[in-house]
Amino acid sequence: MGFSPLLGWPALLCLGAFVILPRLLMGGAYVDMRMAPAAMMLGLIAIRPTDADRSRVLATLAVAFALVRLIGTTVSFAERSVEQQSELAAVAVIPRGAAVLSLIARPCNGAWTDLRRDHLPGLAIVRRDAFTNEQWAIDGQQALHIRYTIAAPYTSDPSQSVYPSICPDIGSNFKAAIAQFPRAAFTHVWTIGFPPGAAKAADLRLIWTNGGSALYRVERR
Repeated sequence: MGFSPLLGWPALLCLGAFVILPRLLMGGAYVDMRMAPAAMMLGLIAIRPTDADRSRVLATLAVAFALVRLIGTTVSFAERSVEQQSELAAVAVIPRGAAVLSLIARPCNGAWTDLRRDHLPGLAIVRRDAFTNEQWAIDGQQALHIRYTIAAPYTSDPSQSVYPSICPDIGSNFKAAIAQFPRAAFTHVWTIGFPPGAAKAADLRLIWTNGGSALYRVERR
């Protein structure tokens, strides 16, 4: 077994970039982590077997691994799709032009989750011309800017994220958000991962639920 210099040196350069780069740079997040897959992939394909029979065995194992991974990913996508469609049924109930405060239950930072629902309310922007608070607003990243300042501090990511009380390092506190969000700015509240009735406020009327999430209308006096 050996290494191809043509691919090995770029792999080492990517690995060096991964070690040197910070997590946040020029308005981007996870800058260092984006280099890790490139270093790993280049390092793998830089391996150069010197024996033909060994090459065929490794190629067969690589194809088998790729097929297993593809099947597993397909099954995972199918499962998540069913869950997401259940959550997105709320979009049809949202009036066009609404302003939606989204609050999404998240595990503590560092805990792995594949629910992939952190930015589902963003589809209300596309499908219902709504405003939601889960889009990023990072200088240098977007060509569009948030002008809906009356929704502050619930204007952008991570205000939609709600973590357990033992790890509230970022995001919103659920009870505080329900009690204090600016009523003049939002017409609806969409809670994902919180059962119906969890948002306890006299001016919130439940108009949709799938049992695990809920959509409320803000009653105007």
